[in-house]
Amino acid sequence: MAEAIVSGVFERLTSFSLQVAENGVRLVVGVNEELKKIGTTLCTIRAVLADAEKRQVKEQAVKLWLDRLQNVAYDIEDLLDGWSTVVIRSKIEESQSSFRLSSLQPFANSIPRLVRRRGIATKIKELSESLQVIAKEKDDFAFIVNLIRNDDIEPERPKTTCFVDASEIRGRDQDKNSIISMLLSENGQERGVPIISIVGMGGIGKTTLAQIVYNDREVNAYFQKKLWVCVSDPFDEMRIAKAILEALTGIPSGLGELNTVLEKIHESIVGKKFLLVLDDVWTEDERKWQSLKCCLKSGAPPGSKILVTTRKENVATVMGCTRLFHLGKLSEEECWSLFSQVAFSGWNHRARQILADIGKKIADKCNGLPLAAKTLGGLLRFKKSREQWQRILDSNMWELDEAETGLFSPLLLSYYDLPAPLRQCFSYCAIFPKGYKIEKDLLIKLWMAQGFLGDGNGMEIVGEEYFDNLAMRSFFQEFETDENDDGIIRCKMHDIVHDFAQLLRKRECYVVASNGIEEQRAEWYHESARHLRVILDNEQAVIPSLLYNAKKLRSLLVDSCPSNSSTLNASLPRLFDQLTCLRMLDLSNNRYRKQTSITELPCQIGELIHLRYVSLEGNKGLKELPMTLWDLCNLQTLNIRLCSSIQSSKFIPEGLINLRHLQNAETYGCTSKAFGLKRSILLQTLEEFVVEPFGYLLAGDGEQILKESEMHRSNLCDLGTFALLRGNLKIIGLGDVSRRDAEEAGLWKKTGLRNLTLSFNSMYKGMRVLEGAYAHESSVLEALQPPLYLESLDINRMNGPTAFPSWMVSLTMLKRVRLWACFNWKTLPPMWKLPVLEHLEIWEMKNVKEVGQEFMGAETEKGCLKLKSLPRHLLQKTTLQVLDIFDCPILTERYSRNGTGEDCHYISHIPTITIDGEDVKRDGN
Repeated sequence: MAEAIVSGVFERLTSFSLQVAENGVRLVVGVNEELKKIGTTLCTIRAVLADAEKRQVKEQAVKLWLDRLQNVAYDIEDLLDGWSTVVIRSKIEESQSSFRLSSLQPFANSIPRLVRRRGIATKIKELSESLQVIAKEKDDFAFIVNLIRNDDIEPERPKTTCFVDASEIRGRDQDKNSIISMLLSENGQERGVPIISIVGMGGIGKTTLAQIVYNDREVNAYFQKKLWVCVSDPFDEMRIAKAILEALTGIPSGLGELNTVLEKIHESIVGKKFLLVLDDVWTEDERKWQSLKCCLKSGAPPGSKILVTTRKENVATVMGCTRLFHLGKLSEEECWSLFSQVAFSGWNHRARQILADIGKKIADKCNGLPLAAKTLGGLLRFKKSREQWQRILDSNMWELDEAETGLFSPLLLSYYDLPAPLRQCFSYCAIFPKGYKIEKDLLIKLWMAQGFLGDGNGMEIVGEEYFDNLAMRSFFQEFETDENDDGIIRCKMHDIVHDFAQLLRKRECYVVASNGIEEQRAEWYHESARHLRVILDNEQAVIPSLLYNAKKLRSLLVDSCPSNSSTLNASLPRLFDQLTCLRMLDLSNNRYRKQTSITELPCQIGELIHLRYVSLEGNKGLKELPMTLWDLCNLQTLNIRLCSSIQSSKFIPEGLINLRHLQNAETYGCTSKAFGLKRSILLQTLEEFVVEPFGYLLAGDGEQILKESEMHRSNLCDLGTFALLRGNLKIIGLGDVSRRDAEEAGLWKKTGLRNLTLSFNSMYKGMRVLEGAYAHESSVLEALQPPLYLESLDINRMNGPTAFPSWMVSLTMLKRVRLWACFNWKTLPPMWKLPVLEHLEIWEMKNVKEVGQEFMGAETEKGCLKLKSLPRHLLQKTTLQVLDIFDCPILTERYSRNGTGEDCHYISHIPTITIDGEDVKRDGN
């Protein structure tokens, strides 16, 4: 992890130098030389980090040296970031001179405290000197210098064999039978040698499963030759080929050319049905496997199989896997059986009974991981007292020395196989509680806030790739997918993997409960603490006093119950004064969904100039955001979902120039103008855009009225600024806009949008609308053409006649349509023109009397081939008199013409029903 941090600081140093040059910033004499010295020293240190990372596993002194290096690197990064922020703010002030005496004054006052030019010079010199000391200390360790690449930093990899004692295995009978069934099956359609891959996290039992399958009687009888090769890493083609040849011939090979060895293998397998087990494969380089694969494919008779074990799904794909088998956890009973078998080996019955209750709780901590059960069982086998067992139960797994050397060794192999940037992304997950459902989107935003994804425009894409990489390497599990596109939206970490992440971050990342359960453990108060979750579980709970001294925190999450809202409100100003290095602040109120914990956000938040992520979600009592929030020019994500009491401010500066995600769903009191987004051209997420109309007319008696020719002036055209919008967008208040504003919004250019809601409700509540005022809505809808790849569309509250814009037929990816509260519609749009429509909802269409040809497409040969059901709210309308379904095969089956379909009871009350041109007869009629 140190390598990623140091590399990040070095890159930041380079970008800062460019920023200084581009903006003509004058540096204090000597500062430039110190910056160059820091850069040179960092390069020197980077050359030994590969060896240092490897040795820290066993050498505490090296670990402490790396910790000191990381702390200094963090301090350098914070200093550079603060200085860069001042440069950015000065540029903003130049372009918004009118703001200097108002909103930006608090920020200007904070500059002398944080980043005065002379103060910076002094601080840089101090950090440079500290770094020089660390650089000199490295010589005491005689590190191996590696100037090329970060190779071979992982612990030694164990070698496996095919031998196993099947009597010691617990709970894999079903998995064994599944694999054997795959091995013994013969499919004439499969070309080449079928490859079966067992994929799972380290310690889950992949090798063990392969061993018991390999030694099964049926398998022995079926295959003429069985070969076991421990591949490991690196993937050495020559070594593997020689191992296969030796297993085939029984004679060690002295051949020196790979091609010659492959020829001998080919000769040896001709006509012999074989099983080849390649255990512990890591390489994702297809080229290294290709020659051997071709050799085996060309000589193998039908029925031959290759069985691969790997931790990485990518490996299975690269090797041409034909069947993928994800190996899961043991059940609670199976895990207890394995644990007790090891822990109670040689114990008498009475001794077992005395400790069985604690033993079951310890086995539960293993969470179905066989390696954990065996490691802890072996640890407790020679501990006979209840107190010793209780200590293990009460301890965090990552605090046990025995676990670090035994249980976590396989996980270290997976960890060091990761590229350096992914290591810090994985270990940061320790900030979540054990068993927590991690939102993929949130995790990527938090990685961004910590600078793990670089600083380019494609950070979210990089984050997606990192997440997928970790998922395919089995660091995550229990995935929940989106019902529309099957993409992962949340996941969990196995408890042991979470313990491993805590081990990696044990001096940086902590969870503290102020009710006293964990507060007694004070190691988190160490100056190296960087990431903290505080849990306030009851009304007596208070912010721990020593938290105010943790001035180098980069992440702070506060889980607070509603009953201590006054305590939290009173604590925030002091916290903001002290924790000036924060990059992530989460004060959301998601746990309770009741009354808010926060009623006021202190203006001191403007001094947290490093902030990239702020979440206030669910604080329903929060009525306004302080003006100083808009001084946070580094802010990337602002989450104010469900802050329903926030009101629009009269004057908002436009300082959030790096804002990428505004999560503002259900902030009813705010128009979109209130967020000052005109300069936020990087914006990708804007959940709700509330149109703000600019004028109205008064009738002669002073009554407010609207007139079509003069009502349609709004800020909708501001959407045209945000070319990068993606995901979900809801536009509210379209009843007050003109076609011109709708065209300037440029929705069709925002190719990343997938779900769009168009709400035509008017913001002129209580005003009398003149006749004909809604005639323009069809033209506005026409002008709001979405991008071609839209998947979901919601149209509601249109007051004009039935509308079906010409662009609808071009939305060939549209799967979901929701129409509701269009009170003046008498017919429904021709949904049959949408080729992949799967889900249709229709609500509160009070004047719709007939659903027939124009809706389902009876006048054409092409119907709604994929439509799965009709809206029940529509079908069950007592006013509906006619239903005509044509060329919709799925609907035809569900609403079966003979009245036996599974959904036929939903339409039984409709007097006239026609399906594919035939009247549906019911009740003998």
